Amino acid sequence: MTYFFRTMFKFLFWLKGWKVHPNKPDIKKAVIIVLGHTSNWDFVNGSVVGDFFDMDIKFTIKQSWVRFPFKNAMLKMGAFPIRRDLKENFVKQVVNKFNESKSFYLSITPEATRNPNANWKTGFYHIAKGANVPLVLGFIDYNKKLAGFGPCINITGSYEETLKEMIDYYKTISPKFPEKFLIPQLS
Repeated sequence: MTYFFRTMFKFLFWLKGWKVHPNKPDIKKAVIIVLGHTSNWDFVNGSVVGDFFDMDIKFTIKQSWVRFPFKNAMLKMGAFPIRRDLKENFVKQVVNKFNESKSFYLSITPEATRNPNANWKTGFYHIAKGANVPLVLGFIDYNKKLAGFGPCINITGSYEETLKEMIDYYKTISPKFPEKFLIPQLS
């Protein structure tokens, strides 16, 4: 991220009274889950956490957003462009990036929207399983004005078991707009 954006985001974070939880995951690769993604402020607050720990955290975006005049700015902010014209699907493109990298952190919001959505995408699970990397439960708690990293989940069970573990953790986190954060029904 550019010096300008890093400085501006840190200033806004500090101005609003936020703090970073000091727990840094001791790993070189991970899918970082951010649940309760209900506001564009989540990007600002999450960027400060990555910068605080000197982690180059990427986020996925359509390739069409990473072209002139936005290309350099998007890449510096951490964009990892996904090409929809390839035969490889989204999961395979990201798994390949993990496999070819010594260090790679990718932030994913399973809701895939800031609007209410209880039908979470499953790509995060398949990426972590396919690349054999853990899920790190990132959090942005608006009630506590605290952001950081929670527990790591190594994918050893089914999607439903992983989802239950995630839901149990995120029930304790307050998103900016709680009414927009919907949890899927477990069977």
